[in-house]
Order: sequence, then C-alpha cells, then structure tokens
Amino acid sequence: MIHKKFGLVLAAALLSLAACGEEQPTANESVEEEAVEQENTAEEETSTEEETTEEEPEEEPAEDSTPEAESGAASDLLSNGEQTSYIFNEAGEYAIFCEPHPVMQMTVLVEEGAEQTGEVAIDIADYEFGEETITVAPGTTVVWTNQDQVQHNVAIK
Repeated sequence: MIHKKFGLVLAAALLSLAACGEEQPTANESVEEEAVEQENTAEEETSTEEETTEEEPEEEPAEDSTPEAESGAASDLLSNGEQTSYIFNEAGEYAIFCEPHPVMQMTVLVEEGAEQTGEVAIDIADYEFGEETITVAPGTTVVWTNQDQVQHNVAIK
C-alpha cells in the first residue's frame, strides 16, 4: 500500500510539475533545433549575398553611342551650345533639315574614298547649317552644334 501511495504521490508531483513548468527539450531535440537554426542562418546569408548581387547597377550604354543616319531620324531640339550627331555608314545622299525651320537645309554625301573621315563638325548659326553640302566617307560621324539663341534640330528626310 505504501508503494501505491508513493506511486500516486509521485505521479501527482510529475503532473503538477509538468503543468507548472516549461518542458525541457531532450538532447536530440536540442541538436535538431541547432541544425535548423544554422540552416536558417546560412539561407539568410545566401539570400543577402544574392540580394547584394542583384542590386549591382547594370552597365549603362555608352553615352557617346551615336545613332546611325537613316531616313526619318530627328534629333531632340538643341538649345544654344548643345550638340547632336549621326554616323553615316551607308553610301548615299542624305537631305538634312531643321524641323522647326524647314528652310534650313543641307546635304551629306557619303562616298567611298572621300577625304573627310572620322568626325566632322558643323555649326548651326543664323538659322543656317554651316555647310550646304559635305562629302564624307562611310563610317564618318557628323556633329552639329547649335550656336543660335533659338532651338534647332537635325532631321533626315
């Protein structure tokens, strides 16, 4: 009978402790929790590295990329001192004009063996292009600079 009473008291004490106290993890549970914690930390570090990699700015296109001259092309309006340019790769005749001032016109002839190559500068002043006609070799870039106080652009027919 003492054993029964002792057993009941012991059972009651265990139930009482279980109800009041926090359950302590077993050794296996502790190891498992640590493994999960380490895995989560590793994932966070990987995630942070990936985010850092993704946030790197993409390479911007070169600012000096010159558009190819083609029919229908037109630059933005140029204020005093601003420039625009086109590269003339294909042989032919290009009619150039200013959209706001269509009386402003010039011709760019592109011919194999022409003397002017590389880069050719043309001023825009007094409502005129600096040259009526220029002859350049294929691959030449023509750069127009607005010297007027009014806005002009460079368009190709």
